[in-house]
Amino acid sequence: MHALIQAGEVVAYPYTDWQLRQDNPNTSFPSAMDDTVRAGFGMYPVTATPVPAGKRAIGTTAGYVEGELVEIHTLEDIPLAELKAEKLAALAQRRWEAETGGVTVEGAVIRTDATSQAKITGAVSLFQADQTLTSMDWEAQPGVYVEVDAADMTAIGIAVGRHVQACFSHARSFAEAINAAQDFATLDSIDIHSGWPS
Repeated sequence: MHALIQAGEVVAYPYTDWQLRQDNPNTSFPSAMDDTVRAGFGMYPVTATPVPAGKRAIGTTAGYVEGELVEIHTLEDIPLAELKAEKLAALAQRRWEAETGGVTVEGAVIRTDATSQAKITGAVSLFQADQTLTSMDWEAQPGVYVEVDAADMTAIGIAVGRHVQACFSHARSFAEAINAAQDFATLDSIDIHSGWPS
């Protein structure tokens, strides 16, 4: 982003190459503008400044701070309820990622996406319903097939079920902490990316 500076004062921000051309219709500018050309017309780059966490900019201009041309934001606090809602949404996404990221059972990685969960539940139910079924072919990973018996499939089903439950329990502890937070500092200190089962 650039600003138009006249007599040491910012008179327009942001200021674009299109505006520069419009303001100087009798000037033949190069097709590829650079900051050397721009500076000849009082147009200078502005260093972006981040908006602090927990705040939002309701207006942005440019100005000199310690001799550097930077963005200057007019800030307001984001309401705590809004910040909580954002963090709870991020938590739901993180829980889903952990839940569907797979679980290791006796050294083998078992898929735990929604489709795989349903198939595992169905396989366990089939073994329980059909006592004559001794084993079944199972695609453990894409293109990798194994033969599993009722005991193995039951163990897989239990492991997957416990993994899913552990993810929800972990998410619940975070959600309770988020909802209980009384200020931004407390809310910001809750690291929703830590401690997930795998």
